[in-house]
Amino acid sequence: MARLVLDVAKREGSVQLQPVFTATDVLLASPDVTSSERVEAVNLRDSLIEASPERHFFRAQLARRERDHHTALQEASAHLALYPSHKPALVLRATAAMQTGRWGRYCNEILALASIEGNARSNEILDLFQRFRTAQGLSSASPDDLIIQQELLETPGAVYEYAMEHAPPPDMDARQGVVLLTGSLAGGGAERIVATMLQGFRRMESDESPQLWLFSKTDGAAGNALFYLPLTGLCEDELHIIDPVQKPGEPFCWLPPFYAQRAQAIYDDLMRVRPRVLYITLDEAIIAGGIAAVMAGVPEIVLHCHNMSPPNLHGDDRLSFGWDRAFRALLARPNVQYINVAQAAVDDYLGWCKVNPADCRVTVIHNGVDFSTIDESQDDDLPRSIRRELGIPLRSPVVGAALRFTEVKQPLVWLDAARQIREAVPKTHFILYGDGALLEASRAYAEELGLGDCVHFPGRVSDLAHRLPVFDILMLSSRSEGFPNVLIEAQAAGVVPVAFGVGGCSETMMPGRTGLIVSDKTADALAAEVTGLLTNRRRLLKMKRAGMGFVREIFSLDRMVTALHQLVYGGQPARTAGGKTKKDCNDT
Repeated sequence: MARLVLDVAKREGSVQLQPVFTATDVLLASPDVTSSERVEAVNLRDSLIEASPERHFFRAQLARRERDHHTALQEASAHLALYPSHKPALVLRATAAMQTGRWGRYCNEILALASIEGNARSNEILDLFQRFRTAQGLSSASPDDLIIQQELLETPGAVYEYAMEHAPPPDMDARQGVVLLTGSLAGGGAERIVATMLQGFRRMESDESPQLWLFSKTDGAAGNALFYLPLTGLCEDELHIIDPVQKPGEPFCWLPPFYAQRAQAIYDDLMRVRPRVLYITLDEAIIAGGIAAVMAGVPEIVLHCHNMSPPNLHGDDRLSFGWDRAFRALLARPNVQYINVAQAAVDDYLGWCKVNPADCRVTVIHNGVDFSTIDESQDDDLPRSIRRELGIPLRSPVVGAALRFTEVKQPLVWLDAARQIREAVPKTHFILYGDGALLEASRAYAEELGLGDCVHFPGRVSDLAHRLPVFDILMLSSRSEGFPNVLIEAQAAGVVPVAFGVGGCSETMMPGRTGLIVSDKTADALAAEVTGLLTNRRRLLKMKRAGMGFVREIFSLDRMVTALHQLVYGGQPARTAGGKTKKDCNDT
């Protein structure tokens, strides 16, 4: 049916757009659709939008689906300038205004819904808005006053501050056990740490074996949501999946919808299970789970981040507006402790949310690595097999990477550096393991640069540790990192890492001795450092040997799990004099 609708639209060139929208969505979600069909459907939809007098309205719908709420708001406003009484556009604009988190700033757009009678969605939005302004003591304020006092009507920041003021004290009555909460077990470094932690905690704790709660087990943009399930030691039916609540109550209902529905569900589950400790990892789970844990009176709340602050990670605060106030409110509570994987990341987070480290419980635990798998790979023939499989001559130098093909990893910058390296050292080959949204664009760019015969994209692999020894150098071009495990794994495998000086990259190595940090974050600078190593084999071999010993001494898996176990099960972390952050025994 979806194909039929699009065929008619293509043939006639002038049809109602809403059925085309729906048909395109159905087609894009179908696993049986080819990439060329997807491109054709999107191009048809977009061309019909641009030819429509209601183009602003449909652009707003597209922007909202992409979570670009500011663009949705602007496009809906442009449409209403032409069609002032269009009720769906009024509702869409108010919805986008609410989802920006800036309820006070856009109060006029929200209050305009009062002109619509009998619309359930508009009534729901108005009711949420009015209840929040009443809770904040602004029920009698005019729109002009609301704009002046807009900080009181921002979410999640003001909601968190309200919730912390009205939360019950931590409750120790009849509590037992530890719950680990995260988004999924997809194939990322943070998710692997959670899976490894869980396995270690289950081995160490027979009486309080932890539970694992996930937002989802459905595959998404990050890939297989249960990729690391085998590492946990759990069966799939032992997982608890958060079931979003469609009608959350106060104060959760004032959060952005994604977080509101999950915060209420987490709160309900915490009230039922009554754990002694809730450990939450990664930002989105913290925003939903932190407020739920406080309102549920959980005695000990552990927040574990694995990256730089959200604006640093994403490049702006469109997705993380108000999160700084939420973190600040959480970290002010004495029963909340905060962990990050690098000192650089701790400093960045606390600076972002304006928290003095002396005023909160904060520590650094560097990630640990299971070196046994890497050690096994030193004696097998897999590196030679990989070279044969990919057509790489035995003596050709290899520069590699293992990454998610996303904007923050800058794969096109990586390829720009690869082009210059290939020009300087003509026999060099390049391998990029991984997948992601920018994989196909990266393939195309490699061809455009004339690197099609020497850049290889094998996809995501489950045995990366065995494959790392095929590299001479691991090159990382990310514009933001927390504490990249792959730099540690590379050194353990006898591979020299070269990375931009972002986040905790310098904390994974001894710069200049086991790897190189590139301060000038350009493809030219990256290529120059890699080329320098490839043309100085004596220095390269010396750094390889030094790195293999360094990481085994500093970044063992047992040290990481033991340090995390002490914090999660043992409570207050150690401090240095003056309350400053104390790095654990994994620190260099």
